[in-house]
Amino acid sequence: MMRLPRVLAIVPAAGSGKRLGLIGKKPFVILNGKPLVYYALKALDSSSAITQIFIAAQSSEISRIKGIVKRYKFNKVKKIIVGGSTRLESVANCLKSAGDDFDVMLIHDAARPLIDADLIGRSVKAALKHGACIAAVPESDTIKLVDDKLFIQKTLDRDHIFRAQTPQAFRTAVLKKAYAACANRRAGVKATDDSALVEAIGCGVKIVESSYRNIKITTKVDLKLAEVLL
Repeated sequence: MMRLPRVLAIVPAAGSGKRLGLIGKKPFVILNGKPLVYYALKALDSSSAITQIFIAAQSSEISRIKGIVKRYKFNKVKKIIVGGSTRLESVANCLKSAGDDFDVMLIHDAARPLIDADLIGRSVKAALKHGACIAAVPESDTIKLVDDKLFIQKTLDRDHIFRAQTPQAFRTAVLKKAYAACANRRAGVKATDDSALVEAIGCGVKIVESSYRNIKITTKVDLKLAEVLL
């Protein structure tokens, strides 16, 4: 009998939420009666494709995260780890605590509450097949490349431009190699997502077409939109 792939979902949940203009931390912002982080955890915990979940949180908020996990019975959450000062540091801390017995690492932002089982499953399958993949949507606006003074230098071909989202999924060996290379470079690393690190080691990253519903909560407008979409 073929062994099912073991998949670790990593949820960076150490965001401050400053752009939301709220006093509380972003993972605990209330969305339709529940904390924001609930929705990503619920989708991952319910997915048959996910084996375990690690959460990266600020040290001062770990007890609150534990309370949410216990209250909603998220049984796949196995570790809550102290996050770093950046998203990449938070993921790196989770990787250090993860063994090598996972076939795939899937990373999903706590601030994206509208993920669904289909996208999770397709991302895991694409990672197993191609080694690396990200959820993304085609760009619908005209995109301009500008200089430091905001003068347009070039109009880019939007037919070849996608907006990156999460989940982003990778074979474990690929992701660990990318993070090890990042740690060795240290200075000058400006990557804002995991796939950029994987691209930097020369690994191809497959696009898994996602939905425009899969928004990231960054502003109050995003929060209002999510309330309507949920």
